[in-house]
Amino acid sequence: MSERPEELELTTLESTLRDLRPRPEALDRAALMYRAGRASVRGWAWPVATTIAAALAMTLGVLLLLRPTPPVVERVVYLPSPPAQPEPPERRPEESVPPLADDAGRGGWSHYVHLQEQVLTHGLDGLPASPRAPDEQTPSIESLLRSF
Repeated sequence: MSERPEELELTTLESTLRDLRPRPEALDRAALMYRAGRASVRGWAWPVATTIAAALAMTLGVLLLLRPTPPVVERVVYLPSPPAQPEPPERRPEESVPPLADDAGRGGWSHYVHLQEQVLTHGLDGLPASPRAPDEQTPSIESLLRSF
């Protein structure tokens, strides 16, 4: 069988790499560090820009500390006093809430609006007394289950 040219080249490369031996000479560390330092040298623009920014920040800080205090300005403003309002007469708690008007001609929605206005005007004391529930005994669980 004939080998393809790519395989022949790879075989030649393998044999050449196999014949290579490492050099016993060590790297010169000092020369390597010197070259690395020389390669990392930056331009002069960044150090100059940093120095200018630091000097400007210090100048503005000093100016802020040394600025004079602003003068105190006092103004006297006279406001007219509100007219005195007479105090409402004291009411007893049962008189403080007006009774609900006759709801015979109103629908359910207008009754709700009227009730809402009473609560907003008089607070929770504006609510009418809730009707008392009839005195019935609470049904037992067994009687409730039997009713289904």
